[in-house]
Amino acid sequence: MTNQTVALNRCYWRSRRGLLELDLLLPPFVQGCFETLTPSQRESLDSLLDCEDPDLWAWFQQRSAPDDPGIAELIDLIRAFNDRRGYID
Repeated sequence: MTNQTVALNRCYWRSRRGLLELDLLLPPFVQGCFETLTPSQRESLDSLLDCEDPDLWAWFQQRSAPDDPGIAELIDLIRAFNDRRGYID
Protein backbone atom coordinates (compact mmCIF):
# COMPACT_ATOMS: atom_id res chain seq x y z
CA MET A 1 0.00 0.00 0.00
CA THR A 2 1.43 3.39 -0.98
CA ASN A 3 1.74 6.39 1.35
CA GLN A 4 -0.90 8.19 -0.69
CA THR A 5 -3.36 5.31 -0.26
CA VAL A 6 -2.70 5.25 3.48
CA ALA A 7 -3.25 9.03 3.67
CA LEU A 8 -6.46 8.77 1.62
CA ASN A 9 -7.82 5.98 3.83
CA ARG A 10 -6.91 7.89 6.98
CA CYS A 11 -8.63 11.06 5.79
CA TYR A 12 -11.66 9.13 4.60
CA TRP A 13 -12.20 7.49 7.99
CA ARG A 14 -11.59 10.78 9.80
CA SER A 15 -14.13 12.48 7.50
CA ARG A 16 -16.89 10.19 8.78
CA ARG A 17 -18.30 12.34 11.54
CA GLY A 18 -21.58 10.84 12.74
CA LEU A 19 -23.48 14.02 11.90
CA LEU A 20 -25.51 13.14 8.81
CA GLU A 21 -25.13 16.56 7.20
CA LEU A 22 -21.33 16.39 7.44
CA ASP A 23 -21.28 12.75 6.36
CA LEU A 24 -23.04 13.78 3.17
CA LEU A 25 -20.39 16.43 2.46
CA LEU A 26 -17.01 15.26 3.69
CA PRO A 27 -16.50 11.57 2.73
CA PRO A 28 -17.61 12.06 -0.91
CA PHE A 29 -15.21 15.01 -1.22
CA VAL A 30 -12.32 13.03 0.24
CA GLN A 31 -13.03 10.09 -2.08
CA GLY A 32 -13.50 12.27 -5.14
CA CYS A 33 -10.84 14.93 -4.69
CA PHE A 34 -8.10 13.77 -2.31
CA GLU A 35 -5.70 12.72 -5.06
CA THR A 36 -5.96 16.12 -6.77
CA LEU A 37 -5.25 18.16 -3.62
CA THR A 38 -1.89 19.85 -3.27
CA PRO A 39 0.29 18.94 -0.29
CA SER A 40 -0.70 22.18 1.47
CA GLN A 41 -4.38 21.48 0.82
CA ARG A 42 -3.93 18.00 2.28
CA GLU A 43 -2.39 19.55 5.39
CA SER A 44 -5.36 21.92 5.61
CA LEU A 45 -7.72 18.97 5.20
CA ASP A 46 -6.00 17.26 8.10
CA SER A 47 -6.46 20.44 10.17
CA LEU A 48 -10.08 20.74 9.09
CA LEU A 49 -10.76 17.18 10.23
CA ASP A 50 -9.44 18.14 13.68
CA CYS A 51 -12.18 20.78 14.02
CA GLU A 52 -15.38 20.33 16.00
CA ASP A 53 -18.56 19.36 14.15
CA PRO A 54 -20.56 22.48 15.16
CA ASP A 55 -17.78 24.70 13.77
CA LEU A 56 -17.63 22.71 10.53
CA TRP A 57 -21.39 22.86 10.08
CA ALA A 58 -21.44 26.63 10.73
CA TRP A 59 -18.73 27.11 8.10
CA PHE A 60 -20.56 25.01 5.52
CA GLN A 61 -23.75 26.96 6.21
CA GLN A 62 -21.74 30.19 5.88
CA ARG A 63 -22.86 31.37 9.32
CA SER A 64 -19.21 31.91 10.23
CA ALA A 65 -15.79 31.48 8.65
CA PRO A 66 -12.65 29.73 9.84
CA ASP A 67 -9.69 31.87 10.86
CA ASP A 68 -7.25 29.64 8.98
CA PRO A 69 -7.13 30.64 5.27
CA GLY A 70 -6.18 27.08 4.26
CA ILE A 71 -9.25 25.67 5.97
CA ALA A 72 -11.38 28.45 4.44
CA GLU A 73 -10.10 27.45 0.99
CA LEU A 74 -11.02 23.82 1.64
CA ILE A 75 -14.49 24.75 2.87
CA ASP A 76 -14.98 26.55 -0.46
CA LEU A 77 -13.66 23.54 -2.41
CA ILE A 78 -15.89 21.13 -0.50
CA ARG A 79 -18.92 23.39 -0.97
CA ALA A 80 -18.21 23.68 -4.72
CA PHE A 81 -17.71 19.92 -5.08
CA ASN A 82 -20.96 19.17 -3.29
CA ASP A 83 -22.81 21.94 -5.09
CA ARG A 84 -21.99 20.19 -8.37
CA ARG A 85 -23.39 17.01 -6.81
CA GLY A 86 -26.56 18.83 -5.75
CA TYR A 87 -25.98 18.64 -1.97
CA ILE A 88 -25.61 22.34 -1.21
CA ASP A 89 -27.95 25.13 -2.24
